[in-house]
Parts: sequence; C-alpha cells; structure tokens
Amino acid sequence: MNTSHLSPSQIRLQLWDHISREIRLPTSSKILLLVIANLTDPRSLRARIPISLLVVHSGQSETEINRLLSTLETKQWIESMRVPNEVRGRPAVTLYNLSAPLLHRALSNNSRT
Repeated sequence: MNTSHLSPSQIRLQLWDHISREIRLPTSSKILLLVIANLTDPRSLRARIPISLLVVHSGQSETEINRLLSTLETKQWIESMRVPNEVRGRPAVTLYNLSAPLLHRALSNNSRT
C-alpha cells in the first residue's frame, strides 16, 4: 500500500470517509475507530494509542471502551500490542492501532482524493 502520493490530510480524510460510510457498526464502535484514525500517523499508519487517550477523546467510560475494543479486535477492525512499562513493577501498556486490512481497504478503495 503506497500512500506517498497522498498528503497527511488526504490519508486522514480517506480513513474517516471509509469508517464513516462503509463500515456498519454501532455508533460507539465507530467513534473509537474514528478517534484511532484521527490519531494515526499518516506516514507510519500507526496510532499506538493507549486506552487512556481513547477515554479522553471518545467521551466514553473505560469499562465501555474495554468492551468495545475487545469486540473490535475480535472482528479484526483494530490491532493491539502490549508494551512493557518503563517503570519497574508497573503492568505493561496496551496500545491500539487500526488493523492492516482496514487500512488497506480504506486507502485503496477511496482513490477519489
């Protein structure tokens, strides 16, 4: 997937457009995908967003977000990765990104921009 011809704004717009129009999910799930898309780096196509930022940006409770993230990951809309915490004795941090298949569909199907 080559996005070098697209500006960062065009990449973000294509992600938002695909999630908003093409994906059939409940609104609360779409909001999480849109938040992750908004925080996705347009060059690396990775967001590496912790749940704490999802709480802040989505306005949903951590309990609700955990439930939604589990479903979104099971259905392969998002991917997670656990990163060891730099502070000794603290639990690892889970970071979330849009899944590779979702990114591929969004950036290859929306060649309008």
